[in-house]
Amino acid sequence: MKITSLKTEYSIKPLGIDALNPRLSWRMESEDRGAKQTAYQIIVSSSPEALAKDKGDLWNTGKINSGQLHAIRYEGSELISGQRCYWKIRIWDQNDTPSGWSDTEWWEMGLLQVTDWQGHWISGNPAPTDVEAPAPLLRTTFQLDKRIAHARAYICGLGYHELHINGIKIGNNVLDPGFTNYDQRVFYVTHDITSNLNTGINSIGVELGRGFYALKTPNVWHWEQASWNSEPKLLIQVNITFEDGSIQWIASDETWRTISGPRLKNSLYSGETYDASLEKPGWTSAEFDDADWPTAALITPPPAKLQSQIIPPIQIVDSIRPTSIRRSDAGHFIVDFGVNIVGWVEFRAQGQAGHAVQIRYGEKLNPDDTVNNENSYVHAESQTDHYIFSGNGTEAWEPAFSYKGFRYVQLDHWPEVPSLDSISGKIVRSSVRTTGKFSCSNPLFNQIYEATNRTILNNLHSIPTDTPVYEKNGWTGDAHLIAETANYSFDLLLFWEKWVQDIQDCQKPDGAVPLIVPASKWGWDHAPVWTSVYVLIPWYLYSHYGDRSVLEQHYGTMKAYVEWEISKLNEDYTAHSVLGDWVPPGAVEWAPPEGSRLMAAAYVFHILKTMSRIAEVVGSESDVERFSHVAQKVEASFHTAFFNRDKGIYETEIEAGYRQASSLIPLAFGLTPNEDKAQVVHHLMHDIINVRDKHLNTGIIGTKYILPVLTELGFGNVAYAIADQRTYPSWGFWLESGIHTLLEEWELKSRSQNHYMFGTVVEWFYKYLAGIIPDAPGYQSFTVKPHVLGSLTQVSAEIETLYGELQVSWQLFEDGDFRMKVTVPANAQATIYIPTTHTDIVKESDIPLEYVKELRILDYANTDYVLCKVTSGTYHFNSRLNPSVM
Repeated sequence: MKITSLKTEYSIKPLGIDALNPRLSWRMESEDRGAKQTAYQIIVSSSPEALAKDKGDLWNTGKINSGQLHAIRYEGSELISGQRCYWKIRIWDQNDTPSGWSDTEWWEMGLLQVTDWQGHWISGNPAPTDVEAPAPLLRTTFQLDKRIAHARAYICGLGYHELHINGIKIGNNVLDPGFTNYDQRVFYVTHDITSNLNTGINSIGVELGRGFYALKTPNVWHWEQASWNSEPKLLIQVNITFEDGSIQWIASDETWRTISGPRLKNSLYSGETYDASLEKPGWTSAEFDDADWPTAALITPPPAKLQSQIIPPIQIVDSIRPTSIRRSDAGHFIVDFGVNIVGWVEFRAQGQAGHAVQIRYGEKLNPDDTVNNENSYVHAESQTDHYIFSGNGTEAWEPAFSYKGFRYVQLDHWPEVPSLDSISGKIVRSSVRTTGKFSCSNPLFNQIYEATNRTILNNLHSIPTDTPVYEKNGWTGDAHLIAETANYSFDLLLFWEKWVQDIQDCQKPDGAVPLIVPASKWGWDHAPVWTSVYVLIPWYLYSHYGDRSVLEQHYGTMKAYVEWEISKLNEDYTAHSVLGDWVPPGAVEWAPPEGSRLMAAAYVFHILKTMSRIAEVVGSESDVERFSHVAQKVEASFHTAFFNRDKGIYETEIEAGYRQASSLIPLAFGLTPNEDKAQVVHHLMHDIINVRDKHLNTGIIGTKYILPVLTELGFGNVAYAIADQRTYPSWGFWLESGIHTLLEEWELKSRSQNHYMFGTVVEWFYKYLAGIIPDAPGYQSFTVKPHVLGSLTQVSAEIETLYGELQVSWQLFEDGDFRMKVTVPANAQATIYIPTTHTDIVKESDIPLEYVKELRILDYANTDYVLCKVTSGTYHFNSRLNPSVM
């Protein structure tokens, strides 16, 4: 029995948190079957010395009889700003045997009160103008005369900032802080700078970028007209504690010096212009003479709440070399990185003073062999950097405040022939951890899995973006579609919690939420298929991670949103929407040919049913009744409004022939009455098999549900055939055309090649091919029901749950021998479906099931599976399938 992974607010050793009752979590690990925690004791101390003596001067829970091991709220003494808390845990197992104490962990509080901030908001460009001003540089120096015990920098630079202490960049974060609804909330970041300060004179230097906060580039979403739009600004405070216990703080104020820097332009949409001849060498060092720099201006603080940033920060997570560099016929150098990535390039080159070069980024090439970076949504240059040489030997440069989506980079006016070693691609995204794995015997499925994960990661930039090239917006529909898929592969709990908070920050008093989050003036059309995100993602968070905090914290405003949707229903309980099954094959002008009313009504029903389940979790019986009652009204009207009994199919307001999505969604949401289900399924299968030769004809909504619905209906092999296609429209069609990410449309002419919304096929990989489905929140109880489909002979999947590693792998041999390995984390249990056609020979570790102590047989009579329930541990099942099954 071992205790591991002690975390506070789901982070290891977090700095600067401002949750007054932070959540504590850990894992119990044991190789023994049936291992579970029955009790725990937490001790929290103000010093490691007190903790070593088991003195919980902040909190000592005593022995708590509970199996809970995550989302345990600190309930000790009131915490103060900057306080470090040391803690450890011990547990008792199923035999009431105590463990030893865990290793020591700690967390540190941020600045908890407005009065803790001694700094003032300052700016180098206090007055906004129509002309974009260069990125400002701000600095100060200060004297330290004592030996330093520890020091922290608390900084908020809007829109982005880079912090330097004594000439050294602090931390690995870029594009910091994260994008929020700046009218309501802005993030500050905490850094441990103890080792960066010296006795004597020290310096602080900050460069500010624009981000979405101070964007000037005109665009169709009008971000440049957002209510918060202003010039970049800075708030910083350095708190220093000396070895003698005394304290000193350094903060931003009107004594700071500022000047325009060499970064003449920085735009998330357009790119950057950098004039190296305007650099101020050594400007971040203590020795730099800033006597001729003007002083900074004090400015009015933003009206938003100042909050600590605890989400995984955006960082440079990798650097890759190009696969090739060639000179085009027109004289451009075309750099190919072989795959679509997100970030920027760093180059090294030597040029004469004043010589300007251009770096143009794009996902594809034009027919004339130039990089395609056209963007009709941005009324300016797109994805292009400009660099002006200083002439001081070999110069190295990379952007700081603008990321791009690209595979290709076009180098124009280059002063020399670039080599593969002279340019590198920096991959920039939110630094979330990978927590899931999937592989199987079908190489195409493995490629789809990798392409989907790559595309999801490419679109994580403190919000879930729809494309890193064209919009960089947090489209709500795209996000809720991919959320379950992404949760399998990545640790997104804090990421989603932050974005759900963004949704609440955008919400209007009447309950309405926008189509993109964050939002300003644009995106307020009614589309429940999209805005259902405010109910669905909190529910997915609770289901996958088992923490009900998001449901409790947002219940009131989620309820307000649902009531708003109810108020928008028509008299007959149908609904309307400006968006439907987005971009099905052959879509004209993006809109679904069948219209959107059916999808809108179905999603209102889905919202109500889900909200009823949420109300049950938080204990509001009256709301359970309320939402269930309205859901019944919507359900009753749905079939009447949209089912054509003569044809036996669902139709909506626009005659568009048979549409797969119009049948899939009612089947997926349980809206089809039993008496009509057979003919609905018949027409669906006829269209898929006889009309479309086992191809889908769905947009992003229908595509999420087509493979699960078919598999649940007993047509798993048809679902497999759809997923395994290599011809249009299919995932294989993309990949065999040389594209390694997911497209925005099924057509190869797709505007974007970095859209994750069609990646929901990976959810089917985990849920049906591996067969992993949570039964209780957080996988404390789960089902393993693998489907042996198509030509598959092997599947392996892993999910890192809050309880530990959940693993499923199976293999089918030529003679029909089937072997499956399942690992159930400690403190969890699982229901296992063992595929077999010979129920009498199913064994676990070569022992007949009835003799396995930790296993209980639930069903031996099923002709396709033997069903059993197991406690924690690793199990090796073997059974037999008829060769015809393969």
